[in-house]
Amino acid sequence: MNNLLVVSTEVYSGKTGICLSIALFAKAKGEKVGYIKPVGNLPFKENGSTVDKDAAFIKRTLKMDEKVDVISPVVLNSPKTNRLFKGEQFDTQGDVKKAFDIISKDRDLIVMEGSAHINDGRLFNVSAYEIAEMLNAKMLLVTKLDNPYEIADDILIAKDQMKDRFQGVICNWVRRSQRELLTETIAPYLESLGVRFYGFIPREKDLLSVSVKELTEKLRGQVLCSESRLDERVDTFMVGAMGQEQALRFFQRQSNKAVITGGDRSDVQLAALETPTKALILTGNYTPTPTVLGVAEQKGIPVVLVDMDTLTAVDKTESLIGHVRVHEKSKLERIQALIDEHADLEGLLRDISS
Repeated sequence: MNNLLVVSTEVYSGKTGICLSIALFAKAKGEKVGYIKPVGNLPFKENGSTVDKDAAFIKRTLKMDEKVDVISPVVLNSPKTNRLFKGEQFDTQGDVKKAFDIISKDRDLIVMEGSAHINDGRLFNVSAYEIAEMLNAKMLLVTKLDNPYEIADDILIAKDQMKDRFQGVICNWVRRSQRELLTETIAPYLESLGVRFYGFIPREKDLLSVSVKELTEKLRGQVLCSESRLDERVDTFMVGAMGQEQALRFFQRQSNKAVITGGDRSDVQLAALETPTKALILTGNYTPTPTVLGVAEQKGIPVVLVDMDTLTAVDKTESLIGHVRVHEKSKLERIQALIDEHADLEGLLRDISS
């Protein structure tokens, strides 16, 4: 049996999509594949248990029989950490090992997804390094290519820390302008230093967008009009906190956007509705005027009322837009196609088997 732990030194790196693509690729080749996310970082309630949201999604996608609280045996959250600080003892390594033993039975490959950051879980003795040692896993590093001249340092430091567990690297969200530098200069140099480069995933704007429906659910908002347009895609968001004339010029800079503003700012709301806007998010739980709702309905722009302040709404929106979530079938299929074209999963599976 082969064990692969997919990790990253930064959040929102795209690990979930890569884990799922590896698992589906191996299944298509006839291998019996299992998945586990030993340390979850996206807690939510399912059937009375706190589990990881990504783990629950992959369980359904791979049609695994195991319960989701086995697939995500340890889920980090503030209450649990506070209990640790107050002296409560947790056998998290034991929990992970028991779950792994269940999932690994009669399987050829176990794909393990690391938490948001490679160091997550150290307080509970279940950081990625500790899990790799405990479960005898190879480690695949996923890294975003933000600055191509800094990425080599990050990869080499990760390689030094992982030691013999280090299998190689996949670069994610690579811009077209960066591809030649990455594949013809950086990757060959890193390979000369013992870093196996398994390819890259191109950056695509559509993968970084979210639907108005997703945004509404994240903000726990109430849709006041144009519910039929909730499938529209949002690429970015803008905050309206200025006068109407300034707001109009400001909002004209971006299309496919959501505008977040106070529910009592009808002047800003009307300015946003005069520009290409996919959703109007009103904070403070203030109901907009009939004029605003009338214009929005006429233009087919959903108005979403949220019971939170603007800063909180911005934080929650920022955590969605620009960060790929593969919980949509179309996104998953596109990521798989990009990985098939630009990454060497065949070589990765061959190498971890040798």
